[in-house]
Amino acid sequence: MHKLRKQLDAIRSELEDLEKFRDSKELRKFKRNLQGELSNIKEILRKTTETQETKDKRQLQRMEIANKNRSSKNKRTWNYVKSIQENYFPDKSLKEIRSSLKKHKLGLENDIPDVAWRNPSP
Repeated sequence: MHKLRKQLDAIRSELEDLEKFRDSKELRKFKRNLQGELSNIKEILRKTTETQETKDKRQLQRMEIANKNRSSKNKRTWNYVKSIQENYFPDKSLKEIRSSLKKHKLGLENDIPDVAWRNPSP
């Protein structure tokens, strides 16, 4: 732990010293490498000092974010399919349009023209 903190301080001081040099491609690349090493050391330190309670809390936050992302994507897809149904095929069921969307995404033949997929709300 003490060794990692020393490395962390050494990298930070190197990054400060690099500010004295003029900007060049190699300098930016070296800074980026040092930032990568810095973040790796910080991650190791965080993992070693983390308690089970904080691990559970972080996992719960990740799951909440994933659920929000999944929900918003499903809402987008649902609205997309509903707008195609309202504007082009009111006689088709949503299930049929969703099946055609899946086929369209896979590049397979389906019974809905490309115009509807490109612009669902004419």
